[in-house]
Order: sequence, then C-alpha cells, then structure tokens
Amino acid sequence: MEESCRPPPWCTDDDAEFFSEDEGTLQCAIIQGLRDLYFTDALCDLTIVTEGSRFLCHRVVLASLSPYFRAMFTSCMVESQQGEVSLLDVSSSTIETILHFIYTGEAAVTLDNVEDLFTVSSRLQITAMQEQCSRFLIQRLNNDNCYWTYRLAFTHNHSRLLEMAMKYISWHITSLSDNEDLLHLELGEIIKILSSDQLMVSSELSVYHMALSWWKANSSGDSPLPVELRRVIRLQLMLPHEREEIEKHGSWEECDLQELPQFRLRQGMFENWIVCVDLQPRAYIDYDDYDYKIYLDAYDPASNEWMKLMPLELMMHPECVALGNYLYVTGGIMKDGSFSKAFCVYDSVTNDWTELPSMMSPRDNNGFLSFKDKLYAVGGANEDGVLDSMECFDLSKHCWSELSKLPYPLCNFASAQLKGKLYIIGGKTTQYNVSEGLLIYDTASDIWSFIPNKIYICFGGAVTMDNKVFVINDYDYLGTTSATNRCHVLDEKGWVCEDLEVPPLPEALACVEVTRWGERIYVFGGEDEAPLKNIYYWTPGASRWEQCTQDQSYGESNVFSCATLQVPLRKLFPLIPGRSTFD
Repeated sequence: MEESCRPPPWCTDDDAEFFSEDEGTLQCAIIQGLRDLYFTDALCDLTIVTEGSRFLCHRVVLASLSPYFRAMFTSCMVESQQGEVSLLDVSSSTIETILHFIYTGEAAVTLDNVEDLFTVSSRLQITAMQEQCSRFLIQRLNNDNCYWTYRLAFTHNHSRLLEMAMKYISWHITSLSDNEDLLHLELGEIIKILSSDQLMVSSELSVYHMALSWWKANSSGDSPLPVELRRVIRLQLMLPHEREEIEKHGSWEECDLQELPQFRLRQGMFENWIVCVDLQPRAYIDYDDYDYKIYLDAYDPASNEWMKLMPLELMMHPECVALGNYLYVTGGIMKDGSFSKAFCVYDSVTNDWTELPSMMSPRDNNGFLSFKDKLYAVGGANEDGVLDSMECFDLSKHCWSELSKLPYPLCNFASAQLKGKLYIIGGKTTQYNVSEGLLIYDTASDIWSFIPNKIYICFGGAVTMDNKVFVINDYDYLGTTSATNRCHVLDEKGWVCEDLEVPPLPEALACVEVTRWGERIYVFGGEDEAPLKNIYYWTPGASRWEQCTQDQSYGESNVFSCATLQVPLRKLFPLIPGRSTFD
C-alpha cells in the first residue's frame, strides 16, 4: 500500500475505509479558498508596495509559485522581517493582474499589458504567468510584431516563445526582409536569425543582403561587414555569379574563405518531391533476371517533371518513410527469394545510400511509419506466415527494439500516423481472410485498440490531414474481389466521418500508393486486372479528383511505395561537396 493510502495506526484492515480526493475537485477547492482569502484580505501577512498602491497578500501563496519570493522570505533579507516588499518600478495595474492570476488562475492579458506582464513575471520567476503571456503572443504572431516578440523572448531567454518567433520569422523571412524592425535588432539577435538552418530562402545572397542592410543601418561609413556577420553567410551555397556580386563589396578576406562554416543547406533550399520507390514493372517478370535494385523515381508536382535518383542494389519493393531529406527503406524480398530485414537510408543532399542496423525480423507487405525520432515496422509476412510482431528503430540510439504485438497477425493493410497514434486499417489476417475495421496503436502507452468500424479493405492507402485519416481505394472483399473507386474519412477515434466525404476516384483501382504533398492527396498507379500509370490528386473541398498530364513515365508496377521527400534545389547540385552523380 502506498504511504499516502495507509490507514491510521489505530485502525485495522477490517474496519478501515480509506478515500482519496479527486485531484480536479481538490484543485478547485484550493483555488476557491485562495480566492476567498484574497478578496476578503483574510489572514494576510505581507504587503506589496507599488507607486501609489498597496496590496495585501500571503507569503506562503507567493512563495509556492515564485522562487524569487521563496528565496526572499527564507533568507536574511529585510523583506523577510518587515512584512513589506517594495516594487516601486512596477505599475500597480501589472501587480494587480499578476496577484489576481496567482489567487484565481485568471488573467486579463491584452496587447497593451502583455509586455509588462511578461517582463515582471520573468523577473519574479512566476512561470505560470509567463507561460500565459507566451501563449497569448504565439497565437498573435504576425509580420508586424514577430521581430518585437523575438526580441522580448531573446532578452528574457524564454525558449518556447523564442522558438516559435524564430519559426515564424524563418518561414516568412522573404516578406520580412524589408521590415524596418529588422534594422533595430541587436548584433546577437540578427546573428541568431541569420545563422538558422530553418530560413526559407532559396538563395544565400538574400541572407547576405539582409546582413548588409542591417550593418548599413547600424554603422557609420562604408566599413565592411564585421567578422561576426561574415561568419553566418554561407559562401559555399552561392552560385558563381552570386559570389561575384558580394566580392564587389570587398566584404571578405582570404582568411574568411579558409574558415567557412560546415556545409548546410537552408530550409528554403529544398523542394518537396514525391519519391516512388521501386516503380518498376513487377507483373509477369522473370525474377531470376531481375537486378534487385531499389530504384528511386522522383516526381515534382510543381513542375510536373520526373527525375531519377541514386538506386541501391540490394532488394525489391521495400516499404519507405521520409523524414526531411532522409528516406528510410526496409523489408521486401532479397535476390535469393528470401524475405528481407535490411534497413537503409537515402540522403537526398549527398544523393547516396547508407546501410543501417537490420530489423530484428524479416518482413514484406508490412507497415512502416514514423513519429518523432522513431520508426515503426508493423506486421507483414515472411516465411513463417503473416506476422503479429512490431519493432521500433530509435534514430537517436541507432537500434531496434520489440514492442507490443498486434492483437492478431496482419499484412497488406493501409496505415497512417496521427498525433502519436498508428492507424492500421483493414488488411489480411491470412492469405485468404480480410480484417474488419482497424487497429490503433498508442506510441506513448504501447497499447493496441481495436475499432470495429465495418470497413473491409485490403491493399489500400492512407494519409492524414486536418486531424483526419483519409483511406484511399482498395479491393472490395465483400462479395467478389474487385477494385473499387471508393474513399473513406476516419476521425481520430477511428470511426467513419459521415459529414465529410471524399469524391470517388475517376476509375476503379486497387493497390494504389498514396501520399500527401502540401494540401493535396496524390494517388499513384494502382491496378484493375493490370497495373496502370495514371496519377490523380485531390484537394480537400474539391468536388472531384484531377488527373495529372504526366504519367508514371519510368515504369508501371502494382508493388511499390512512395513518400514526399525534401530534395535540394537542382541549381544547387553542383555546389554540394561529394554529391554522388547518377545517369
């Protein structure tokens, strides 16, 4: 029995009836009690003095929320003896709002008082009040206040607010480059911004122009950029004509060129391509003659173009997951016909592959999903039959580990990840039996749940968008086995959303590959008796699917996988040191 639940010593186990108060109820009672004490000035033992006002309060209450006050009241400082704390440089309205928040949990935060509340709560170490102000500011970030918010967070070293302001600035840096507030930043603040990998700039020359504009506004004469600013400019990312432009200003010395920072692309120097893994003809081929390479065929929806990336000679039709510019592949079939447990990663920057620690079990037709810094290989099949096992690769620890088994063996299912939960939809429990409904795995608790939503599908695809799971196309296993053009939308609990529909595909298909590109859902290939090469996309709210004018120009297959991968801008390929070439 836990210490807090032990009966008093005069009770025996037979006559003891012990209760534990509900945490929510207890908190409400405490807050209501504090509110009553505050508004009635009862039992007060401390006065906070501001210019023109005096506020009665309680030492223990302030000390419980503020390390600043706790240290003051438990030390030999004069305030701990006199019962008064003078804050003459703080406005009465600010102290009143903070005290009201401490005693009631409520605060009237506005654009007019948020800076004072944030600053004073930082000084007094009242974290809860500062977090309230931080949330208020994050929700209102825009082009007019982002630099001001960034400076406020930078000055008070508030990591969450600084992170979110930095993200906003990085994402909108092009439209913010002419904002006059940029010129009022301190040197350390501008350096932190221009050092960020997250800047959405397609050319390093724009970073140089921002640094130059700031320097001209904060220096006298035409002196060259200070060395601190020169070091954040990534000369390696500049094309020859861009280098010529900055060399005209004479800002760089020979020693600077020898101390260039490590080569790293900015976020805006990538574009999103849809990579089809193993998009090669698979039907009716002679596997003895097949070369067993993982082919990467990349499609750019923006330009409607295809490009080949570096293949890997190892296995065929593995599953894939994309994280930034890294594409992870695992599973499939080896050249000797055995099931694969090989695990590799493709880096779109270097255009090369690296072999990683193999899975614990070989798998084919499995699920492969990611959440945070973990990759999940789910179910599938091998020489032992359909699998009920799942394993996880920790990217930080660089190793695999087993997780809870599925409630039953499963392969050929659709899968997606939403808010840390893995959705395993339909699929086969044996070669001939199809699963009804779906399974949901909670990555936080390592627990599976079964949702009997009456969906019978197999060989379908799924993606997540707007907190929904979109299940695209499948084989019809109710009656005759045939391709369909139907789609489903599931909510977070796994139930079909009756009020949200996806229009049917223009033709009946099965074995499609589905991925999300921006705000579009793309469907590749599929089959209806034979593999097809069509590409369709749908934007939420549209009444129908659109067909791309470009087909799968590099092959047709009913067994491949796809993902949306960040690929460097093609103009930067020649600048990337050691980048592998492929013809």
